[in-house]
Amino acid sequence: MFDNIKKGLYFSRMQLLLKKGVDDGDIVPFDDEFYEKMSHTYISCLPISIHMKYLRPTFAPGKCYDRSLYMFFCFPNAVLVRGGNKDLELRYGKENAGHGWIEMDGYCYDPSLLLRFKKQTYYEIYKPFNVSKTTIEEYKNFCDSNKQFYEDIVNTKLSDFQPNGRKRIDLCVMIPLVQGIAEMGTNEDFKKELNEYLKSIQYDERQVYEEMNQTFQKCLKEETTKSEKR
Repeated sequence: MFDNIKKGLYFSRMQLLLKKGVDDGDIVPFDDEFYEKMSHTYISCLPISIHMKYLRPTFAPGKCYDRSLYMFFCFPNAVLVRGGNKDLELRYGKENAGHGWIEMDGYCYDPSLLLRFKKQTYYEIYKPFNVSKTTIEEYKNFCDSNKQFYEDIVNTKLSDFQPNGRKRIDLCVMIPLVQGIAEMGTNEDFKKELNEYLKSIQYDERQVYEEMNQTFQKCLKEETTKSEKR
């Protein structure tokens, strides 16, 4: 009973703080400028802006670790944060309280809520615990695989997905899947933005599969030639 009272008090206070934060302008949705900055970094063949806006998981835990990492890659001065979240702890238990977000210039950017919080407001509302923070340099220096992954992400350009681009054949799996998700939904903005992106990379499913087959045949021929020389 006492635990239920504590939960009730926390959630009542949280709602009041959320309302105050919105009224004071300390809590705002991600704006067009923020999404535009994320539109030039790519994960799994798509601009991160599309991942963030339209491919958000519906149910908890919501892939917040992945999504916060995506945002982290877009901003050199961002700090990647991991920690427990009081709201999640009370809803799902301490073992499911882990959350990920980024901090930058005095603000917290939440990848699940798609909201920017003034840092003080965010910490007051969600009371993070067991918090760890990682800069870009710390992330890269942690291990070689981190560095290689980061360097590949930040060096990937739109041209890499255009005809003869180094990541062109990667489109074969991801794009049909995302097209299916868009078509099953009712979000016209998603469909429009996805189509604009596909036009920008000159996407043609049959052509991409032909390019993939040509690459496969080339690799097969090279391997056959190597085997014959042995």
